[in-house]
Amino acid sequence: MVKGGREPLIIDDLATHDSTKDMEVTKNLGGGSLIGAPIYYRNGDNYGTLCGLDLKTFHYTQDHIDLFKAMANLLGNVLELERANTEIESLSVPVVPISEEVAILPIIGDVNEIRTERLMERALAESAKNQLDYLIFDLSGLANIHTESATNLLKIGQSLKLIGVQMIVTGIRPELAIKAVQATSDFDQIVVKSNLQQALNWIGYKLIKQ
Repeated sequence: MVKGGREPLIIDDLATHDSTKDMEVTKNLGGGSLIGAPIYYRNGDNYGTLCGLDLKTFHYTQDHIDLFKAMANLLGNVLELERANTEIESLSVPVVPISEEVAILPIIGDVNEIRTERLMERALAESAKNQLDYLIFDLSGLANIHTESATNLLKIGQSLKLIGVQMIVTGIRPELAIKAVQATSDFDQIVVKSNLQQALNWIGYKLIKQ
C-alpha cells in the first residue's frame, strides 16, 4: 500500500484525498482516516504495511506517526529473525551422494551473503571429506532470489575449483537467469544444466534399463 519510500502514508480524510476518494472501499465506509507504516526487512525488501484505520476523520499527531513507525520497525525485526531461523533450518539439508565422485546439494530457501558463507563452508567440507569430483547445486527449491545470488554462487564455484571440484548448477528459473546476467559476466565459468538428468549425462552417467 505504501509507495514512495519508508515514511508512513497519512490520509486525514479518505473522502477527499486524491488517491482514495474514488475507491469503492471509501464509498462503502463513507470516509475516515488512514495511517500506513511500511514494514521492511534489513536488506530493503518490503514485507507489507502496518495500517491504522478510523471510520471518522482524524488528525494523526507526530506521536501517532512515531508510534506506528516504531511498531513497524519492531515487526520488521521479528520477521527478520523468523526468516533467519528458516534459513538456518534449511541449511540442515544434507549433501546427497550419487556415487563416490558425485553428490547433490539442494538449495532451499534464500541465498544471501551470510548464507553464502555457510553454504561455501559446507560445500568445501563435504567435498574434501568425500573426495568429490562433482558437486551439483540444485536451485529449484529457492524461495527468494536477490541480484547478489548469482555472484554468491559464483564465489562458491570458484572456491570449489581450488580444491579440484567442478560445480554444476541445475534448476535455474528464468528470474535467476536474468539476474545472473545482470550481476556478473563470469557466470559462464560454472557448468549450468536445466535438470539433474542433463547434469549426470554431462558428467558421463547413463541410465541403463535391465
